[in-house]
Amino acid sequence: MPHAIRLRHPWQCQACDGGARWQRTFNWPAGLIAGESARLVIEGLPPTATVEFNDQSIVEGIADHFDITPTLAPYNRLAIIIAGAEPSDQTECPYDVRLEIVES
Repeated sequence: MPHAIRLRHPWQCQACDGGARWQRTFNWPAGLIAGESARLVIEGLPPTATVEFNDQSIVEGIADHFDITPTLAPYNRLAIIIAGAEPSDQTECPYDVRLEIVES
């Protein structure tokens, strides 16, 4: 059973080229040890989504989980870019976003 860490507010949303960019930072997951992996899970992504982790694109289109262990750093930045979306001043991301710590 994975240990889940929900990435709730504070998110920032801003206009980007043709859509909206939701962005949030977070630190290294406490308790992550050798033999475990960090999996990023995002539920409800539309097909127009692009996900960036630490300034690297990790997916375009529909997917719901990504192994981020190789690029995990002490300080991390996650961005979800939605083409055609309107920016919002909300601090809650419209998608269910969490880290899952699982045995490798």
